[in-house]
Order: sequence, then C-alpha cells, then structure tokens
Amino acid sequence: MSKSKKQKREEFREPIKKIIAARAGYRCNFPGCHKILIGPGYKNDEFITIGEYSHIFSAVKNGPRTDGGLSPAELARPENGIYLCRVHHQIVDTKSQDNKYTSDLLTLYKNRHEFQISGELGEYLYPLNWINKFKIDGTFFGQELILNLGKVTFIYGSNGTGKSALVEIFHSIFTENVHSRWSKPNIYFDTEIGLDNPTLSNFKVNIRGEELIYFVKEKEQPFVPFPFEVFKLNENVKTRKDDVGYIIETIGISRDSFFNFLKTTSLQYGLFTNEISVSSIRTSPYVVDKIHVTLKDGFKRPFGALSGTEKSRVILDILISYVTELSKYKSVLLLIDWSKTLSFSDGSLKPYLEFLQSSVAHFQTLFVSHRQRPDLDWTGWVIAKLSRVNKTTKVSQTER
Repeated sequence: MSKSKKQKREEFREPIKKIIAARAGYRCNFPGCHKILIGPGYKNDEFITIGEYSHIFSAVKNGPRTDGGLSPAELARPENGIYLCRVHHQIVDTKSQDNKYTSDLLTLYKNRHEFQISGELGEYLYPLNWINKFKIDGTFFGQELILNLGKVTFIYGSNGTGKSALVEIFHSIFTENVHSRWSKPNIYFDTEIGLDNPTLSNFKVNIRGEELIYFVKEKEQPFVPFPFEVFKLNENVKTRKDDVGYIIETIGISRDSFFNFLKTTSLQYGLFTNEISVSSIRTSPYVVDKIHVTLKDGFKRPFGALSGTEKSRVILDILISYVTELSKYKSVLLLIDWSKTLSFSDGSLKPYLEFLQSSVAHFQTLFVSHRQRPDLDWTGWVIAKLSRVNKTTKVSQTER
C-alpha cells in the first residue's frame, strides 16, 4: 500500500455530521463550555453552524490520537465524532500530542454530554448523578489506581489483575455493605469518587475491615452521600425448582419487585426474550413459581428447558429491562462481572453492548471481562485494561 493511501483521511459525510451535531444539541461537548453553535443566518430563511467535527480516534494513522486500529468505515461513523467549538477543537488536537486528550477521554466527554442533553429533553425525571472518576489505593492494588468512567465502561485484563475487586468495592460503597472478601481486619482501601450531579462533586470512602467511612469535604458522614441503585449479577446461585427464586437471587431484587415489574413494564427492553409468564405449582410442602419464556423467534419454552446460555440471556433481559425503567427516576449503576457472559458468542453479546450504549439506557454500566473480545465494536465505550506487575495493578485507558 502506498504512503498516500495510508495517510488518507476518513472524513465524515454530511448526513453523519448532522447526526453528531444534533445528538450534541448543537453545543460544544467540551466540559464547562456547552457553547451553542447554531443560530440565525443572514436571511430569514437561513441558519449558520460554527461547530467543528473532531475524530475521537484519528482520521489518519499518525493523527493527534491513535486510529485505534479502526477500519475506514468505523472511523467515519457518528460514534467516532465529537462536536466542538473552534477553540476547544484546536485545544484537543494540540494537547493530544502530549497525551492529555486521549481518545478514551474524548469518548467520556461525548457520552457524558449526550447524557445531559437527554436529561434536558425530559427523557428522565430524576436529577441523575454521573460517576466520572474513581481513585483507589490500599490492599491488593499496590499503588493508587485512577479510572475515568463513561456512560459505558469496559474493563478487561487477565485473571488476578483486580477487575472483580473493583466491582466488589463499587458494590460495597453504594450498598453500604462491605463484600465478605474484603471485610477482614487487615484489609483497607482509601477511595475517592468524582461525580457530575450536574455540578462537579466528590466524596471519599475509607474501608477498614467491615467498616465504611464516608467523607464529604473532609466531614465524616454516616451513609453514602450520593446514593445510587446498584445492581450486580450474583455468581454462585444454585439452580432450584422455583424459577422465580433463582432469578431474583441472581439479579438481586425482591419477589414483590419482580412481580410488580412483570405487571407493569415486563420485557419491554428484552433483546432475546419477548415475554415471560409465571405459573404457581404446588409441591410438597411449598408452592413454586415456574416461568415460561416466549423468545423473539416466537418459540415458547419452560425456563428450565433452556440451555445455560439461553437462561443467562433471559436473566440479563429481565435485569436490563428493570434497570432501564428504574433509571428514569433514580441514579443507577449496573455492574456486569458475570462469568456466564463468557459463553455468549460475539453475535449474542453485540445487541447488549449496543443497547447499554444507547440513549434509552439512562444508567451507567461497568462491563468486565477477562479477555478483550477484539471482534466486537467497542466504539463509544471507555475502555480500561488492567495488568499486574510485581504485585502492583496498573491501568491503561488509551488502548482500544
């Protein structure tokens, strides 16, 4: 391939530019700017736009930021574009040379901005919190670790790098209950969480054995100061005759909440499952609730007759549908560190990743995997790779 072909820029077509600008509300995506970049033209039937379109992953291989290994078609998609005023476009491209504005950080800026625009459009009612940064030091990690979080964040790395530990600590902080793995006298963590809500806030949490100590502006608080509804799929749930009992223990909601959910929202956002129904069967000495599942292909089967992967997809459909509805009114953090997703093919996992990134899902997601899954399209995700060297965990957020 010739040098000129290697350096060809993958520009955005006009329809793609309109999508990028409209999703930004015709405002600059740079934090703290939000300048309106559209307005009246010289004539009564004209308008002008002064916004500029920056590539999150560079349009050429040796541009301000890496091209991330994206194909030409992927570089020209709307997910790879961020709408900026002229000043911040110049700043971003200039400072990217010294690794200040990475592709990862621009992705965070974009999906945070679009999240705020969705809120202004009235797509949810509750004033949402947004976790933008997480710092942690203490037992296991070996040094201070800093994660920048987007609306959707993919954390991957080999076993033993601390992926599950991060998820367990997030869950501990927001449920005010330290995970059993870390509730020992000789274990400690010092954490700091940065939030937009919609102003920038932060709080600190110290974990000392079973004790959680919260601080806002150095003042100790008796509870988590910025509450989230946090959901984590439970790993070691034993199969039982009672299908409902198995599912609610896995996703962590009460039986009453489950039945209220079925009665109101049901599988409105199911990606594999179209509908579920429950029948109560008396078995000595208890009544058990059996579930029948209608899949998107129209087939209706008992939950117990599904394969393990099919059951996992049904459970994921139920949880995502539940938190999608809940996130219209409350701040929600979804933690997916579930070994059962390892059996999902790339084709099965793809629609879930697309949905979690979409504007319909008003919640933040941390998705964890021990492998990168490079054949999936992670454009629009904030990506963190964890590695372990000399008993120290390190994070890289500039790799695709």
